[in-house]
Amino acid sequence: MSRKNDNALIVFLKYPETKKVKTRLGKDIGDWRAAELYREVAGFVADSFSRSENWTTFFFYTPKERKKEVLEWLGDKEVFFFAQQRDSLGQRMSHAFGKCFSLGFRNVVIIGTDCVMITEEDVETAFSLLSGGQFEAVLGPATDGGYYLLGLRRKTDAVFQNIQWSTSLVFKETKKRMEESGLRHAVMRELADIDEGKDINIKDIMTRDTELGRKLEQVLSKTQRIRTEKNKEKKLV
Repeated sequence: MSRKNDNALIVFLKYPETKKVKTRLGKDIGDWRAAELYREVAGFVADSFSRSENWTTFFFYTPKERKKEVLEWLGDKEVFFFAQQRDSLGQRMSHAFGKCFSLGFRNVVIIGTDCVMITEEDVETAFSLLSGGQFEAVLGPATDGGYYLLGLRRKTDAVFQNIQWSTSLVFKETKKRMEESGLRHAVMRELADIDEGKDINIKDIMTRDTELGRKLEQVLSKTQRIRTEKNKEKKLV
């Protein structure tokens, strides 16, 4: 595998199957619409971070049996595809970091597909902090108490262990693990994930990308229209 430089970017993503992605969001806007919204957001993130000459991009996908569908969805990009391995989220991330370090990369950053407001400049900043020599880790906090970005200069399993995943304690506990492990770390700006209906701010998303904002508006308007039609049907019965 040829390397552009010392930087590896891991993008963790799921195949957008109804009731398998964005389940909390599905309670607000409907399962099918939540899956469609995830498809749009994840596709946007995947496209945004697959073109840089400043890092090599790896898509770690799940479930592994959806390889064909994932390649049909995102396989036109200049990236490397690997199935996520192991059981818990922490184990899967640890394995992905280990894979990239084993390939000879010195700076490894992971992002998910829940934060649409993350930019190429944010990832550039993370790699700059890691390569500058002052920091061994970098963490991007999310407004819900999690994180949207994690970067390491060396594999450190402690940052993935004994974390209460999918809670408001993830960032706090991960930062604590870094401190306990003696990792010199930097904290980046805070950004919002899209986990529930209240997290969707079309106005802000428009400032990130107008086309994406319009696509998400269409998804949401379909939801409202169908709900309205159902409500009318109920009234007629």
